[in-house]
Amino acid sequence: ADGIGNNTDTDDDADGVLDTADAFPLISIGERTDTDGDGAPNDCDINCSAAGMTADTDDDGDDVPDLDDFYPLVSLGELTDTDRDGMPNECDFDCTQKGMTADYDDDNDGISDLNDVAPLDASKPSDLVWDNGNWGETKWQ
Repeated sequence: ADGIGNNTDTDDDADGVLDTADAFPLISIGERTDTDGDGAPNDCDINCSAAGMTADTDDDGDDVPDLDDFYPLVSLGELTDTDRDGMPNECDFDCTQKGMTADYDDDNDGISDLNDVAPLDASKPSDLVWDNGNWGETKWQ
């Protein structure tokens, strides 16, 4: 109702999110929280659902679903995340300022990168251990 026809209006619901980036271009986000600015609310109560919206499943917009994301409200941005857990492989000063830390198991195989034969490849054998500067087989009893 802003007097601009929807065919030329770039923000039909006047919520500050351009239609091209808005998950719900005809339903205003209103006072709901939208961390990544995509027009989908982080949470969606009964009133939100009744308006025709659903909750955003990736609140920070880093393509890691909130359920799998160690930092669901902090976007990885350009940082690498090999195992897609929402934790960056490496974390520089800017990363730590956002409240994140580096992932110490980049391939999510249960072995710390420091002790992993192939820290970026979970398919490598995990029965090798680092022992005094050499890789050796684990002796299972």
